[in-house]
Amino acid sequence: MSWQRWISISLVLGMLLLAFGLIMPAVFQAREAARRNTAKNNFKQIGLALFNYHESYRCLPPGGTIREDDAAMQGWIAMMMPFLDASPYYSWLDFNESWQSAANRYVFDQRLPVVLIPGVEQHYTDSGFGVTQIMGNPNLLHRNSDVTIKEMTNGTSFTWLAGEVTGDFQPWSYPFNWRPLGTKLCQGPASYGRPEWGGGHLLFADGHIKFFTDATSSRMLQRYDAAPPVATKGETAVPKKVFQTGDYRWDRIDLQSDPEARDEYFVYRLSSSANVLLKLNVYSQILLTEEEQKQPKSYLKGPRFLLEIDPTTDIAAALKATPLVDATSPEQLAANVKTLQALQKQLQK
Repeated sequence: MSWQRWISISLVLGMLLLAFGLIMPAVFQAREAARRNTAKNNFKQIGLALFNYHESYRCLPPGGTIREDDAAMQGWIAMMMPFLDASPYYSWLDFNESWQSAANRYVFDQRLPVVLIPGVEQHYTDSGFGVTQIMGNPNLLHRNSDVTIKEMTNGTSFTWLAGEVTGDFQPWSYPFNWRPLGTKLCQGPASYGRPEWGGGHLLFADGHIKFFTDATSSRMLQRYDAAPPVATKGETAVPKKVFQTGDYRWDRIDLQSDPEARDEYFVYRLSSSANVLLKLNVYSQILLTEEEQKQPKSYLKGPRFLLEIDPTTDIAAALKATPLVDATSPEQLAANVKTLQALQKQLQK
């Protein structure tokens, strides 16, 4: 090939690389702008849900309901769910049981997009809980709190409710989802903000959302953090616990049962991004008729937890202690045992 041809090819490649270098930053900026817009819309939904909760109960939801025996029950995100969307999850919860109860696990293992930061892929803990990437103002949302708008004496437009956090994400079901604003945004996992955006959004009690850069002065942040009402250290105390979060995922595998029966059975499987199997839970669920599906959400019943399978579980014996044994033929039961045993062998030990 002649040197003139090489020069021509080099020029074309150089122009393509230049065009790529000019276009990609614009594409990245457009993508991040779309994510920030989605984040703002999520905060609008949360703000409206909290406002409607206040309208119904004359106060904000408790940051966490903690019993006198110090048992942690439910958190503010679960409390606002009936005002948040049309999902049936709230009606599936048993509020007499704790956030860790098997009775509530299916709901709390779900991903709740409204409390996730667009572009951040850590949606679950390593035990399968769906996470929140926003936290509440500890002065407004804390242990057994019942804060009213009247107590916000600086005005609702100067009192923040919630914001995006940089890391140390927690289950959205956790009854301790609050965090002080601190003195600097995007300053490590315990801070607020998204480093890729150079700051973060705060939702205020009047419903407006404002973006603060990571150059926001510590004096301004401290002023927002100290806006009344001010909770006590005891009210805002949280357990010293850090959850392991990452790119985990749940998927469902149906089990065999009588097709004419009202119940269906399935195994819910948690895996890591490297396809390492971490958890196996078996559930049953009532199949609703078309007429039943038209009933109010409160009528609906969610999946019922039957058992968790670990590497030592005797699956044949465990299934015989569940309703599945009466809902299957001997052949179907044997097939289910075989399916679950094959999955069990893949579990991380």
